[in-house]
Amino acid sequence: MAAITVKELQALRASDSGRRISMGNSLYGTVRAGSDGLVSVYVVWRYRVGDKKREMSVGTWKDKGGLSLQALRAKREALAVEYKAGVDPIERSATERLKIEADAVEAQALQLDRLEVLSEKQARLTVKALFEFWSGIELKNRSDGGLEARRAFDRDVFPLIGDMAVADVKKSHIQNIVDTMMQRNVVRMTKRVLSDLRQMFGFAMDRDYLEADPTARIKKAKIGPDGERDRVLSEAELMVFLNKIQAAGMAETSQCALLLQLATITRIGETLAARWENVDFERRQWVLPITKNGKAHTVWLSDFALRQLERLYAVTGATEWIFPNAKLNGAIDPKTVTKQVADRQREAGGQLGGRTKLIDALALAGGQWRPHDLRRTGASEMATLGALPDVIEKCLNHTEENKMKRIYQRAQYEGPMREAWKLWGDRLDLLSNKPNNVLVLRAASV
Repeated sequence: MAAITVKELQALRASDSGRRISMGNSLYGTVRAGSDGLVSVYVVWRYRVGDKKREMSVGTWKDKGGLSLQALRAKREALAVEYKAGVDPIERSATERLKIEADAVEAQALQLDRLEVLSEKQARLTVKALFEFWSGIELKNRSDGGLEARRAFDRDVFPLIGDMAVADVKKSHIQNIVDTMMQRNVVRMTKRVLSDLRQMFGFAMDRDYLEADPTARIKKAKIGPDGERDRVLSEAELMVFLNKIQAAGMAETSQCALLLQLATITRIGETLAARWENVDFERRQWVLPITKNGKAHTVWLSDFALRQLERLYAVTGATEWIFPNAKLNGAIDPKTVTKQVADRQREAGGQLGGRTKLIDALALAGGQWRPHDLRRTGASEMATLGALPDVIEKCLNHTEENKMKRIYQRAQYEGPMREAWKLWGDRLDLLSNKPNNVLVLRAASV
């Protein structure tokens, strides 16, 4: 039978749908008409393997958009070459499909293996690494950028569980953190750390790093009431303190740290982290670039405060840090001075091995005090000396809740703040010298 021509194919109409036609060289087609009336021809090649007839699809002819008649014949010739070489094209095609399927299954298995390895790595994520992940996504949105939480975790969490895998952390580990902190009687800080731990582990559970929250069964209520401290040293106690500190067996830098904190009403941790580059002796200014509220704080230095820095410069002025650590590669640990103060207010029989024997060197009549109480005392004394509450709040570096006031009233406080620090510094000078005509003021509450 003569081979079909392109013109004959183009002459086919929708009415020919279903018609079978011979196209030559064992090619056969079935006419099909689409819903749009366009005609196509589905083409197969027939051949024989032994006594079996075989039929293999070659493609579909369309006048436009399908295979041309020439392409269909070329494809048949390629298949005939395989056939003559002893290869059954259908068997070869089936083998290729199986190989493709096998490759797909193998690729899926490899992907599952990779996911399993990744899952195992995630499961072994350490608490420190989780904190950094959490910090970069959620903690950074806090007003201080998460600095306070980081300090607390550095101090109380990482030393105990920082290198542990998140999946291995149990309730007993969290309870150990709580118990260790409560030995220092820091109820509010303990509750804050527990709250942050709960948020961090909740963040981890949302991402399938662990299945159960190890903080879930530890209740804040069982830790105890906050018991917010309100210890304020009276002026009589201040005079005793200013006298006792010189003979308390503390390093000169530790003495200066407490006196500087008292005069400037700064936080002890921010005081001890200070660098010399932020002190301007000529302008009598000390800048704390990183503080609890995440904002820089500028302190005006009274004569009393300036003398402490001058004493310190003679000791540590050759270093980068005002209160350097033993290796001179960073600031001293904030707990150092706090521990020295606590060691010098112990009851009889409370001496610890390797610690000072001067267990009552800083004891005062009003009971135990801490470095932070000096800050509260200074603020109270400023109020007694006539400083306005808003000015004292600025000296304390408390955040102004009203945004408009925070932006537009900053400059107008500089003068009153400087005057408040000066009045307080002058009063400290009088209390230090203890003249007989000094009138002891009654502390005001703030």
